[in-house]
Amino acid sequence: MPREWNKYAMMKYETLEDYVQRFRLTSFFNEHAGLLSFFYLQGQALVDYVRVPVWASALDSRVQVFWIQPTRTGKTIAWEFVGEVAELAGLDTEMFTSGTDSALIGSFDSIKNSDGSFEITQNEGLLAGKKCLNFDEGSILLQSNPKQFFSEVILYLQQAMNPVGSHSNTLTKHMKHGTIETESRVSFWITSFPPSGVKEYVLTKGLFQRVLLYVSPWSEDMRQRVSEQRMAGVYKDMVSGTASVQDIADYFIKLKEKTRYRMLQLAEIPQAEWDAYTPDEQDACARSVMHKMFTVAPDFDVRLQSAVNEYYTLVRGMDPQLSNVVCSFIPNILNYTVLFATHLAILDAMENNSDDWEINGDHVDMALELIYDIYEQLVVWLESEVEVGAKAAEKAVKRKAWKDAFGSRKTHDLGDVKGEGWVLKSDMLQAYGSKQDRSQPVVYNHYLAVGPKSATPMFKETKVKGVPYVRWVGDNQ
Repeated sequence: MPREWNKYAMMKYETLEDYVQRFRLTSFFNEHAGLLSFFYLQGQALVDYVRVPVWASALDSRVQVFWIQPTRTGKTIAWEFVGEVAELAGLDTEMFTSGTDSALIGSFDSIKNSDGSFEITQNEGLLAGKKCLNFDEGSILLQSNPKQFFSEVILYLQQAMNPVGSHSNTLTKHMKHGTIETESRVSFWITSFPPSGVKEYVLTKGLFQRVLLYVSPWSEDMRQRVSEQRMAGVYKDMVSGTASVQDIADYFIKLKEKTRYRMLQLAEIPQAEWDAYTPDEQDACARSVMHKMFTVAPDFDVRLQSAVNEYYTLVRGMDPQLSNVVCSFIPNILNYTVLFATHLAILDAMENNSDDWEINGDHVDMALELIYDIYEQLVVWLESEVEVGAKAAEKAVKRKAWKDAFGSRKTHDLGDVKGEGWVLKSDMLQAYGSKQDRSQPVVYNHYLAVGPKSATPMFKETKVKGVPYVRWVGDNQ
């Protein structure tokens, strides 16, 4: 089972715990998404001033989140909190509502003057500059055969996510009145319900190798818990001691000011000179002082190499074709491990009011804790949703495993309307898990691939007094 949100070692930071506690009063039982949103906001606050050197290249501070979860489970309302914090912290926010070239990249306007001449002005697109961008219709990006229109959107988003300062981060569009070049420092918060039949080749497109893909399946029991939690708060005041949104925003304001001051001090340039720099000059300046801004503890490299081994150990023993898919995510997962460790080192220094910004092995371990769980859930989801080159014999094995699990349990007669041949769902899942030696979340995700909502269902479901039952229908396919 995934650990509780407050069991992560990183929760030793009061700032982070206060943030998640406040987040969970808006979006119930989505604390892991809350954790990600903290780093999302911190990454945008630091985008001008922090780079992570990786040999001859560098990562910027941004965290790009793609959150996949069933509808009506708190994804949309979560943005109400995240967006409010961002605005109070002085971070620009926008909603992604149009994917046209003009909306994304920018456009030219032709204005006629009184003397009959024309003046050409340029309008910025959504992907220009710095901002927190919310895209609440991410399912469009998960279509196996997206329209050409959205195929271009995917390419634009992918390019915008490339490291700041790299040539691939500049979006170029040739238009009638000239060429628009846009450098993007945008942080994306993308949400979607789980689409059916996600194809392997879609998930391996470049966009999904740049985002932190967080997949969270929800059971009916979880939905009920959320409903109970919401109703428990009717006519109730905020829990005493809960941080206000403004208190939380103040942290990001102080963070930005502190980091900017530290970077300019190390670069030995005044604010006015920095403000006059081009984006490329600012990026070069930030890169040049990172080895001064951070010190690296002796145990950092060892723990980072250990993280590499942890991720690859997770996928060893898989079917080679599936392994190729899930392994393609590891380079990005490692990037986020380094980024989160860096974020935690900065948070450490902020809470201790320290000028010694050391990144150490503990920061790596804390980042690994969270990201490993996210990656493990992704692997489980891919394993259940993506049939990579599955042969008829392999499908037959899966069918037999489920049929045997069903057949090993006691059947029930549910009356004249529903009939005979029903098995307690919990009993059947327990039998399958025991036989396959799988954990509960893995079993549940495997069931989603064969349950009533799957493309090829092997079971029907019903409830009697709130208790779920299943009946085998796999022989009818």
